[in-house]
Amino acid sequence: MNQPQLFDNIEASAVSLDDAANQLNVSVASIRNWIKTGYLEQIGKSVISLKTFEDFKKTVAGGAKLTARANKSLKDSHNHKELLQEYYSLISKHEIKGYDLGLRYEEALSDSYRNKEGIYYTPPNVVARFFHYLPKDCSNLSFCDPCCGSGNFIIAAIEYGISPENIFGYDTDPFAVEVTKKRIFELTGYKTDNIQYCDFLESTLQKNKRLFDIIFTNPPWGKKINKFQKELYAKSTGSAKSTDTSSLFFFECLSRLTDDGYLGFLLQDAFFNISSYEDARKKALEFQIISIIDFGKPFKGLLTKAKGIIINNTKPIKEHIIQCSDISTFHSRLQSSFLKNPKFILNSSASKEESDTVSHLYELPHTTLYNQARWGLGIVTGNNKKFIQNTPRKNYVPAYRGLDIKECGISEPTSYIPDNLSLYQQVAPISLYQAGEKLIYKFISSKLVFFCDKNQRYILNSANMLIPHKSFPLNQVQLKQILNSKVINWLFRTVFDTHKVLRSDLEVLPIHFEYFKNNTTFNEHEFNQYLKVEELDDGSFRIKK
Repeated sequence: MNQPQLFDNIEASAVSLDDAANQLNVSVASIRNWIKTGYLEQIGKSVISLKTFEDFKKTVAGGAKLTARANKSLKDSHNHKELLQEYYSLISKHEIKGYDLGLRYEEALSDSYRNKEGIYYTPPNVVARFFHYLPKDCSNLSFCDPCCGSGNFIIAAIEYGISPENIFGYDTDPFAVEVTKKRIFELTGYKTDNIQYCDFLESTLQKNKRLFDIIFTNPPWGKKINKFQKELYAKSTGSAKSTDTSSLFFFECLSRLTDDGYLGFLLQDAFFNISSYEDARKKALEFQIISIIDFGKPFKGLLTKAKGIIINNTKPIKEHIIQCSDISTFHSRLQSSFLKNPKFILNSSASKEESDTVSHLYELPHTTLYNQARWGLGIVTGNNKKFIQNTPRKNYVPAYRGLDIKECGISEPTSYIPDNLSLYQQVAPISLYQAGEKLIYKFISSKLVFFCDKNQRYILNSANMLIPHKSFPLNQVQLKQILNSKVINWLFRTVFDTHKVLRSDLEVLPIHFEYFKNNTTFNEHEFNQYLKVEELDDGSFRIKK
């Protein structure tokens, strides 16, 4: 009889995490962070103290930072139904051309909506590059853009000579579909029923799917779909661990090509080098890749880089050459050279000579850190303004940042945090920080910068740490020297081309441990001689001639 009363009392003095998040217009993850940082008190499973929540709303949530966040959230939003009603009224107006209407509509969408739905219409100059790799006569071929947006790829296909009767398009935005149909009519006078308002990914579950000769598209990157749908689509497309929406579209479109058909995708830079897209890259290499194009940052207001990949639905011959380019330069690579890269990374900016040097370094005797080290992340305080001080205080400890780690050592600390590690949002096992010896390294960096710490230093989340297993063939100082070397730094940049030093990348770097069998100290020149490579004036490396 007492148990229901106990629950009644908790319910009366508590608020669920979901309700708290809804009231503050934030994610549940933010609520959990505020629990960890001491702002809110958790008193049961998925519930927090009503008193601390009310106090938080009065004294903290009204603060400038959170208020600014809330205001930004309100500003960066729109009523999509009202927006659609407004723009639908413009469709029939002949004085407003379809292309201009599409631009105006895209600009009216809030950033949060565009990010959520992955809506970034492809600039015409980017679209045009894809058609350079098609046969000259495509008039009788079928064309599809499964994420057609306002129709830039579709209009380019018509201008290239593909009959509008053979063009198909799909999109989950009903207004974008109408804009595309308007543009086709303006250009050709043809009223099409082949541009449809639907989710192309839903067709992965259908039988007897339509095949196309050409599929060019800019799929939604990172579009938010629920876990059940993602798993369902991944299973039906065979995308394995590559489950971002761009990967799901990639696998499905490959399956919808006719024999000898063409696939062209504009994709986020991460698709070409990040671990989560490895299965998609491996799949791409099963076909003949015609070209990889680096477009830099093609979208206004979006910092993400993008690349294009054009594939022909045939098996690659052994000596197949891929045309690699950016906006103004071109070079060629053997497709088989990418198969030698760790995680099938498509590092298309590397020249043939650079690719050969990478392969050479991996062919030499080496080990890796995979399954041969303990790894730890730096401390995430959850509230730097509250916890980090720039001068020493009682019961505070120094906390080193990534910027403090230098090639020649480590700087004096400029950050101090309370020594009670239970206060923070994320903390690695204490034993890692307090190890007698560990390697710490910059995390946000395009360069490898390691330091061997023997003073039990604490690090913030702009730095990470590792401790090799006792069975590892090098001591920590030797490992640091190899990882900091010029040639391994060049290899890291050439293969991974990233501004973050990820554990998954470090784990596949070749560690040429046998150098120390005949050398008691480390010397860059001698290391290069051992590896049979030479440094060029621009800092790159090649196989020694």
